[in-house]
Amino acid sequence: MREEGFDPTDFSVVVKLRGNLPKAWKWEIYRAGRWGPLEVFARLFESMAVAAKDGKKALARLLAEQAA
Repeated sequence: MREEGFDPTDFSVVVKLRGNLPKAWKWEIYRAGRWGPLEVFARLFESMAVAAKDGKKALARLLAEQAA
């Protein structure tokens, strides 16, 4: 069910350096106006680009669930 006041542009993926090399990158999904991430992926990635790509897929799934 669609949340009241739902705006897809309020959501974003942020990639952060959170671990030790060689796998140090993780993504987090945030929503404007909320403190802290909505979702954090526990697995670490080998590069920022790979983490961002996976995070964008997760965000697309989240937005599809919210829009339903």
